[in-house]
This record gives sequence, C-alpha cells and structure tokens, in this order.
Amino acid sequence: MALNTELLITLQQLKGFGNKTILELSKVLTAKTIDDLCEEWHSLNGKKYAKVTELDLRGANKVACRIIEASEFEGIGIISYFEDFFPEILRTCMDEDGKLNPPIILYYRGDIKALNKPGIAVIGTREPTPMGTKAGIFFAGELAKNGFNIVSGLAVGCDTTGHEGALSVGGTTTAFLANSLAWNDIYPQTNVELAHRIVENGGLLLSEYPLGYKGGKYAFISRDRLQAGLSYATLVVQTGEKGGTMHAVNATLASNKPLYAIKYNHDAELHHPKVQGNIKLLNEEKAMPFNTQNILGTMVYLKKFVETYNKRLLGKGKNGLFD
Repeated sequence: MALNTELLITLQQLKGFGNKTILELSKVLTAKTIDDLCEEWHSLNGKKYAKVTELDLRGANKVACRIIEASEFEGIGIISYFEDFFPEILRTCMDEDGKLNPPIILYYRGDIKALNKPGIAVIGTREPTPMGTKAGIFFAGELAKNGFNIVSGLAVGCDTTGHEGALSVGGTTTAFLANSLAWNDIYPQTNVELAHRIVENGGLLLSEYPLGYKGGKYAFISRDRLQAGLSYATLVVQTGEKGGTMHAVNATLASNKPLYAIKYNHDAELHHPKVQGNIKLLNEEKAMPFNTQNILGTMVYLKKFVETYNKRLLGKGKNGLFD
C-alpha cells in the first residue's frame, strides 16, 4: 500500500530526502502511521537510512502534522502523489534535462476540479511589449474558450496576460507558485489581487511548498518544470533568447509536447529584444507558430493531441476532458 500524505510530508522533513528518494522508499515501505514507519525503518539498508534515528523520524512527523494542521486552518488543501485525484499528467513530469521529476505533495487553494480541464502553459518575459500583452490576453482567452485550463506562474508580464485572458472570458486558470500559498507569501505581492480573483472564479493556486516558504532562485526554476508538466502544450507569448522562460520551454521539449510561439509581423516587434527568443524558436523549428491565421486549426490539433496523449502515454481515455 502507498504511503499517505502525512508520512510523505514527514519524509520531506528529513535532510537530504528529495522527491526521487522518497518515491523509491515508497516502493518498499508499507507504513500507515509514524509508529509503523519507525518500526520498518530498521529494515532499510544503506548508510543514508542508518543515519536517521527514531528521534529524527518522530521530530519530522511532528513538523508534518503542524504543516497539515496549519494548512487546514488557512483553507489550503493538500493532495499527494498516491491519491486518485493527483493529476495523472504530473506523474510523467520531466525537468529540462529530460529526467522524470514529479512532485509528491501539492498544496492548493481554489477548486481542485479545475484540473479536470487540460492545461496549456502560457509563459514569457516579465517585460512584454504592449502588443505582446494584448496578444497574450487574446490567445489565452481563445484557448480558455475552447475548454483549456490556462497554466502560468502569476509573475508580472506574460504570466499575468495568461491568467487575465482566461478570466476575461469566464475561463479557467491555474497558477503554479514557487512559494507557499499563504496570502502574505504570494509572489509578487502586486499580483495578490489577481490570485484572489483566480480562486474566486473557479481557478486554482498550486505549490510544492508548505506554509511559510518563500521561494529562492532554485524554487522558481523548479516551478517551471511543473508548469510544463501540468500542461499538454506550451505557448510562448514573448521572450528574449535567454531567460527564465527557457526552463519551461526546455521541459516542454524534453517531454515531447507541442511548443508554440506567437509569431509577430510588425517591424517594431520583430526587432524588439524580448521577441528574439520567439524568432529563434520558430526559425529552429523547435516551436510552431501561433497566430490569428492558424488559430482554428491549432485548437483542433491540440484537442486531438490531448486525447492521444491520454490514451497512449497515460493509458486512459478522455477522462472527462472537454465535456
């Protein structure tokens, strides 16, 4: 039997125990309680496990129980890797190096049923041009109207255009954060009002991190794999040739999922530094163009891809998608 949420969070509190190690442990542990875990621990082989004492395990469990209690008090839900409602697509989550790297705990605010809609990541620079802002809102809105859940990271700029585009048409949007879901920890604080609107309108805030965690540089890079992982395709609104957007771009490519980039035609946009990444991705044929001329065909292709992905890679049918 799989480890429950309390014990998974307990293991996360142990120094040096990351998601990969914990998932490996879950294959051999059958514990249901902290007492079971302490008893089973003695049967594990390896110096790493031998260094962990019963006192360490019980101390970690106390922290885990406080996290769970505090989350419930704050109205934050928790789902773990082995629960039925954990997003199946995230079990196949790849990082930008092509290594399997799923989360094992997800904290959430909002309507968890938002995950029933297939995600499309909408990402890009924090400093889009005015045309880029309009394009992001428009295309995110069109995707949302076609039944997609717009996934982004709540950052200023292109992330905001994705969320706003979905909300503007009454669609669904999910923000994957690199910090805890306590309102005071939301980053950036300038988008707290947007975060509230996402939740109030049937959307979702997600994070790997418990209450009190304020993300550092690594957390933002790690978060980018989750945006791509939760999504069936990624749309780049605007990006330079280098920057944080490329983490999610690379994770999308490593997962063999469709990558799109908005194709601009105006001279002012074509020469802008924040569009050069789009141009490079399109010229190298790593991304497919997304514009008003091909929008209908793209929607048809994406819906077909979702069905094919679920049947072939996840071993499931439509599972309610687009119902």
